[in-house]
Amino acid sequence: MNPQANETHKQRIHAIASVTQGAPSNEKGAGARCAVQRKRRRRKARLPTLLLAVFFAALLLAMISGVTVYKAISADQQASSAQREGAGLICNVVRANDSKGAIAQSQGPEGKSLVVVEPLDSGTYETRFYLYEGKVVQEYSLAGSGYTPEKATEVTASDTFDFSYSDGLLAVTTDQGTAEVALRYMQGGA
Repeated sequence: MNPQANETHKQRIHAIASVTQGAPSNEKGAGARCAVQRKRRRRKARLPTLLLAVFFAALLLAMISGVTVYKAISADQQASSAQREGAGLICNVVRANDSKGAIAQSQGPEGKSLVVVEPLDSGTYETRFYLYEGKVVQEYSLAGSGYTPEKATEVTASDTFDFSYSDGLLAVTTDQGTAEVALRYMQGGA
């Protein structure tokens, strides 16, 4: 073997031995490698934390938008329910008692009154709808008796109560809107 190559080989062995024994000449290289490895570990440790933070932010945004959509849908349902509440109830009572001569008009305490007449074996009764002190009220009483608004049941709060009848169609109007009911007896039914 070449003496110069032999000397180079010895230097390499010495350098390897000094690194494994922690020689001072090589501490800076080993420390730098450890620092680089620590930085890599920190970056790897930050990735799951970052992903978790992004996931929670997306979850929070989804919850906020879900609550907003729920509020809007709930408000629409309440508005729709309130709109059908007054006039819709009156139309349902008229529809349930739809027969010839069952629908009449009378004079209530504060204007006209819609009267649904029900002939029974025990006598003739009336369901009366009329405006009283800012409310549409329903009163059930014996036909021909006087109006007693104190005993009436509130249907809905409204400053308006009107109804009209034309071509078999009864239209009832309150502050919540107008509801219409087609009378079947006018069409050859009930």
